[in-house]
Amino acid sequence: MRVYILTDMEGISGIVRSEQVSGAGPEYEEARHLLTEDINAAVEGALKGGAIEVVVNDLHGARGGCNLIPDELHPEAKYIWGHARYRHPPLENRFDCAFLIGYHAMAGSDKGVLSHTMSSRSIYRIQVNGIDVGEIAIDSAILGSFNIPVTLVTGCSEAVKEAKRFLGDDIETVAVKEALGRFDAICLAPAKAHKLIKEAAERAVRKAKSIKPFRFKSPVEVTIEYFHSNFADSLSRLPNAERVGPRSVKIIADNFLEAAKLLGWY
Repeated sequence: MRVYILTDMEGISGIVRSEQVSGAGPEYEEARHLLTEDINAAVEGALKGGAIEVVVNDLHGARGGCNLIPDELHPEAKYIWGHARYRHPPLENRFDCAFLIGYHAMAGSDKGVLSHTMSSRSIYRIQVNGIDVGEIAIDSAILGSFNIPVTLVTGCSEAVKEAKRFLGDDIETVAVKEALGRFDAICLAPAKAHKLIKEAAERAVRKAKSIKPFRFKSPVEVTIEYFHSNFADSLSRLPNAERVGPRSVKIIADNFLEAAKLLGWY
């Protein structure tokens, strides 16, 4: 059993403030430890569940995706470093399941901690086939394009609800904090969160064959609504793009992976 772990930072244990995910400063340095520890718990659980290979991909944008602390990483996993948002290893026929560790709720979430979709600076909303989506659904659909099911999602309580809504109730989830607002949460102690992540990861590996990969119905329409019209200007020049409003652009593609490549998500 081979496991692919994608990580973000906003949904990690104990993280609730923008300063913790900014890429610099004392709060960010402390948050790097929290990130690394949550990932180590997921790796440990995956190995206990029978994984023979675990590859971790740090997708948080700060520091070019190099947020983990190398000296503290679990020694039995492999780690991808690089600048692009997606720095995938070959996905075809390599991984049996995937985990999304430290993910956050989509933009517009009622209480989601540090909620946004792709960019808190520019993007107001993303819809696929008319449905609002966030990074949980987007990344799960990219993985689903390669027949890889997501079997574990961790984050705040709102992120967990979002994951269940798109991926179903059979996946494993861990809410490491109860969302009270975009910058507020009731957090589990890291030691407790790590225990729950480890246990859920073990179960998630054992469920790999019973969870279906997530896919959007083809063909797909991806509509991105920005905060300001200037962001829509450049996107509207892409192939298959249509300006559908002052701040909105729609992409039509044969399948979601094709759309993701056009938009630079893969």
